[in-house]
Amino acid sequence: MESTKQKIVNAILVRVYDKGETETDFEELIALCDTAGYHTVATLSQHRDRPDHTFYIGTGKVQELKQAALSLDAGTVVMDNEISPAQLNNLEKELQIPVIDRATLILEIFAQHATSNEGKLQVELAQKKHSLPRVLGQGMILSRTGGGGGGGGGARRGAGEQQLELDRRTIREEIRELERKIEKLSDAHRLRRNRRNKSEMQSVCIVGYTNVGKSTLMNFLTKANVLEENKLFATLDPVSRKFWLAPHKEFILTDTVGFISKLPHEFIEAFKSTLEETADADLILLVCDGADERIVEKMKVVHEVLDGIGAGSIPYIVVYNKCDLLSVSDIPEQGISVSAKTGSGVEELKQRICEKLFGERLSW
Repeated sequence: MESTKQKIVNAILVRVYDKGETETDFEELIALCDTAGYHTVATLSQHRDRPDHTFYIGTGKVQELKQAALSLDAGTVVMDNEISPAQLNNLEKELQIPVIDRATLILEIFAQHATSNEGKLQVELAQKKHSLPRVLGQGMILSRTGGGGGGGGGARRGAGEQQLELDRRTIREEIRELERKIEKLSDAHRLRRNRRNKSEMQSVCIVGYTNVGKSTLMNFLTKANVLEENKLFATLDPVSRKFWLAPHKEFILTDTVGFISKLPHEFIEAFKSTLEETADADLILLVCDGADERIVEKMKVVHEVLDGIGAGSIPYIVVYNKCDLLSVSDIPEQGISVSAKTGSGVEELKQRICEKLFGERLSW
């Protein structure tokens, strides 16, 4: 019987640094590739004053990449930079293997991890919006190389260009249909939030960089049985549970999708209805990995995303998870150290939540 197990594809990761930009390791991009099912066989980096117009990387680096792909049996190249559709197409033509960018990689992971109907629709919408410029880029290339004279109507359109126009129209129609479906689901979300507001039930959202232990904390607090994995974006669909602190001190606790640097802008647009849960929250638990050496950088990313979705002014509590592994002595903000695995510090977290929401501490 033939195995249905997906074949692992070898990948080469590429990053271009701008003039004066500090070089960093590929740890996060490698983790993204691993989550998506790619095996990293090599990494290439280059410093440039400005990207190459044709390939983004220099022509010499393209040949180096081509040789590496052949010798290492690479099946794809992952660009950590945001490159134009034309540059992407030029690289694929030269290398003769697929080339994807960071945004495409993240959206692939979303597609693998979405389980609800709404999550699947949101991922598909983000993918369609991300793919449309690439189709447009192909069309611009063909429009320059395709078509000659004949007739008073000017340049003639070839069959390839006609097909691309059809593809563009099809994708736009699919985007509009997906947006209609998601809007219906968004209306249902807003109705539930309005009912909750009328009942004066307050809302608390758990947010943070991906893979910092948000779902583990959610499970410890509510026994929600949310999937826990040591992978990026292990959970994508938000989960909400009613949480009881004491009589007349209840609230809705929601676990949300993790954030990451260079988050595709298509994600923000497609997941608007989901992110509105955070934007409408009364309190945010900003969870960080207390053992992460890049904690300051990642917290900055989370604050930027919160500002971008209109949640930057919502009160929040910084929660330093994995306090049993805590290695960061110079923490960026005051907060509470907890271990979502063992429960250490969780009682103090409950007290702080009670103070923020209800203006008083719990009395046991």
